[in-house]
Amino acid sequence: MIELIYGDARAISENIIKPQSVDLIFTDPPYLKKYLWVYKWLAQEAVRVLKPNGFLIAYSGAYWKNEAMKRLESKLEYFYDFILIHKGNTTILWPRKVITGYKSLLCYRIKGSTAVPRTNVLGKYNGTGGDKRFHMWGQEANTARYYIDCFSQEGDTVIDYFLGAGTFAEVSKSLNRNFVGFEIDKNTFEIARARVDGALGPFEKGRQQELGIL
Repeated sequence: MIELIYGDARAISENIIKPQSVDLIFTDPPYLKKYLWVYKWLAQEAVRVLKPNGFLIAYSGAYWKNEAMKRLESKLEYFYDFILIHKGNTTILWPRKVITGYKSLLCYRIKGSTAVPRTNVLGKYNGTGGDKRFHMWGQEANTARYYIDCFSQEGDTVIDYFLGAGTFAEVSKSLNRNFVGFEIDKNTFEIARARVDGALGPFEKGRQQELGIL
């Protein structure tokens, strides 16, 4: 089941995602300082929805990574900082004069959990470069496919609270995972829906109206 939902996840996820029903949160939040609150919200939501052996993996830019980690660690237990090596052009952090060359996939689990990935996992992954065909902040599929495959199994449920143009939905579908994605921008949501071939699942217009999304 692939379920794409138009709306603000903060307002509607509690009505849609049952407690302790999710195997993996795999998501790419915005990186700017003004959005650091997102990581604290993700941590709170992860505690609510993750199964005891579930994981949260959130992309993070380098500049505010320490602050993102503080917010995630307010509720969750640090597991690993997976490094995605950039291919080709890369970001320059001009205020610090640093050519980054990478971004992090911050991985956390429920406090006290002994959960481990399905298989051994590379701590460093050589990406193929960002995929901006569908969205200006789009991520490439190869990295997502690798980590979603390592941290979940066929039939598991994967959630993306910042769906964007649907890269993680498309990958999850190809890996036979159940997937729920939230997107707050209508135009971007429509791109994602078209991209995964209209795989909206049972979340139909009537239910959207009932929840006040439309």
